[in-house]
Amino acid sequence: MNAAAQISWRQRLARVLFFFPLQLLLLHFKKNLFLLFFWIILFGYTLNYLAARYGVAYQFLFPEYMGENSPFAFAMVGFALGGFILALNLYTYILHGFRFPFIATLNRPFLKFSVNNFILPASFVLTYMVSSITFQRDQELLSGEEILFNMFGFVMGILSYLIVSLVYFRFTNKNLLSYETKEDPKKLEKRDEEEMVRTNLHRKVQWTRKNRIKREWRVETYLSSAIRIKLARSAEHYNHDLLQKVFAQNHLNASLFELALVVSFILIGSLRENPYFVLPAAASVMFFFTMMLMLISALHSWIRGWTVTVFALVFVLINFSMPELGIFHIENHAYGLDYEAPKAEYSRDYIASLNTNDSIADTDFNATIEMLDNWRRKHLKQSIMTGKKPKLVIVNVSGGGSRSALWTFSSLQYADSAIEGGLIDRAALISGSSGGMIGAAYLRELCLLEKQGVLDNRHHPRFRDNIGKDLLNPVIFTIATNDFFVRYQDVEFDGRSYTKDRAWAFEKQLNSNTEQVMNKRLSDYVEPERQALIPTMIFAPTITNDGRRLLISSQPCSYLTQNKPEDGVNYSSVSEDVEYLRLFDQQDPLNLRFTSALRMNATFPYVLPIVTLPSDPPVEVMDAGMRDNFGMKTTLQFLYTFRNWINTNTSGVVIVQVRDLQRDSEREQKKPNLFNRITLPLGSIYGNITRTQDYNNDQLIRYMSALMENDLDIVTLQLAPDEESAVSLSFHLTNTEKTTINQELQAEDFQQAVEELKRLLE
Repeated sequence: MNAAAQISWRQRLARVLFFFPLQLLLLHFKKNLFLLFFWIILFGYTLNYLAARYGVAYQFLFPEYMGENSPFAFAMVGFALGGFILALNLYTYILHGFRFPFIATLNRPFLKFSVNNFILPASFVLTYMVSSITFQRDQELLSGEEILFNMFGFVMGILSYLIVSLVYFRFTNKNLLSYETKEDPKKLEKRDEEEMVRTNLHRKVQWTRKNRIKREWRVETYLSSAIRIKLARSAEHYNHDLLQKVFAQNHLNASLFELALVVSFILIGSLRENPYFVLPAAASVMFFFTMMLMLISALHSWIRGWTVTVFALVFVLINFSMPELGIFHIENHAYGLDYEAPKAEYSRDYIASLNTNDSIADTDFNATIEMLDNWRRKHLKQSIMTGKKPKLVIVNVSGGGSRSALWTFSSLQYADSAIEGGLIDRAALISGSSGGMIGAAYLRELCLLEKQGVLDNRHHPRFRDNIGKDLLNPVIFTIATNDFFVRYQDVEFDGRSYTKDRAWAFEKQLNSNTEQVMNKRLSDYVEPERQALIPTMIFAPTITNDGRRLLISSQPCSYLTQNKPEDGVNYSSVSEDVEYLRLFDQQDPLNLRFTSALRMNATFPYVLPIVTLPSDPPVEVMDAGMRDNFGMKTTLQFLYTFRNWINTNTSGVVIVQVRDLQRDSEREQKKPNLFNRITLPLGSIYGNITRTQDYNNDQLIRYMSALMENDLDIVTLQLAPDEESAVSLSFHLTNTEKTTINQELQAEDFQQAVEELKRLLE
């Protein structure tokens, strides 16, 4: 009795420990590390642990479709998650189904396998729903009814995909009974043994079958339905060839289903010009992960153990073929430039020759003096009335994605309105990086349209809403459907053909958000800037080849590239800045699309592609913030160059510095751990890059002040919410983040800065 009781207790324990769902979970941790990598990313995004400062989680927890957050957008994310759950089941079934031969004896084997493989998907669905509900309640301030409808859409999206896929497998997959002959299984097994003895490879066959048995994963119980548990029966007495035939047939059906999904996904990507086919960003990411899993599982079903080797060989082939043959090396271009013309020479000697050409610099210098004279005449009446020379205003704006774009636009619009339009009208130059220049460019354009009689009021609140609209969703969708695969579509601009990728999606969405008012070329701003109707904008994206800056403007500005020492100083300087108009004078430089100039200045790595320009060797540019996040370097170069004119014709200079981050804020001290120790050297450099620029700028301002005969005032319009209300660095903002930015316009420090600005400009 005691022995029987002990055996019974062990059996009960075995049925718990060797429960099929639990064994599948252990299998994932032991054999499916590649699969777990994708799940870790999804969990990281959902819990806001991964890429938290860039706001990626917001795209998952509150998805957007057609510019709206709706139950249908949640349904699309749920539908995509359903596809990823199916990919999980297909991937595991194809790679590891042979380890569980008992499932071939069951009716609807793949369905049973999927039901038992529920722990990972169910955990993620539960995590997602809890996180999304919390986010919608606390960040988006939605009502309980709205949250309920959104979650209903999410769940229905998952179910709709799973139902469609399972119906397919219900009518295509077969089990062992579909193949088994009427012969007795023992006779079949005996016949197999006789055939093995007759072959001279029987030992290898026996070893293979013995090894196959060893690789079986022990299972005692399984879920036969969502609520019913059954004992797993042994498949040892079944013919092994028939078992393999069942798995092979199921693999074929799975591969066909995967192929159909891959083709469908690529077709959707080809239709992305139609806004109805631009999926929510979270759905795009999940679909991309699904494609990766399906391609790998399909490949494994064909070449099996050679999968990793083939991937390694393909990677090596691509790596060595890219520089030699240009295979898989697809460049992103600046729209409007002529890439068919002879390439511009980009060499140290040629750059030095441009930057030391005094006649060119003098020509550009005189043209800018004429532009400054036009600015002075515009304010002559006010100078006569007040008896004072006007203050020259220069606007510097910082980078920071949509956070900086919205803050820059909102703060400048507010200050401009408070001074009755006197801020933008008084400004002669705008410089900076990334999102700040996007916001400043939009306000400058509205100012121009108002002066041209096209617009009534540049201070209308709707413009603030426009600049805060989402830019990230079409970018992520294009990355997932196009940029990670073959970029097979082109787009025409002014009769020239360019590759259509996420850069085009970004510019198209930016123009759509801003009512197409910035859908212009650099040439469209030559005369308005020359007549001082609007301030000149100078972009300075970083050249990745050598760390120089490319100065892009509709006005020639070669004088800013001059860095020869003053007379009496014996020193050979290195050319740092390169003027865009001079370098690419044969490539139709003024035809550059204005949004391409904005994009080049805001090319955050990986989010937007690095831009390749038509030179030899090719010049590649990215975000201006790598060198000058606040535009102060360009400003001080400008002030130094025209210091004599400024001292003679103005009563001083006011630099309006718009910052999306608090200056000299306390940095969070992380607790020391092994990971922090490893990442400390590089992480410290990258994390302090803007602080380092502040230190350098403060020193340069000190030197510059010695050359100014009149006052040099710097007024800072700073976004400085408390730590709990921090706004993410992203091209997407939540409603709460937009509210935070709007509320900062009423902050005491901001109001004091505006009052100081009014006093200086009165």
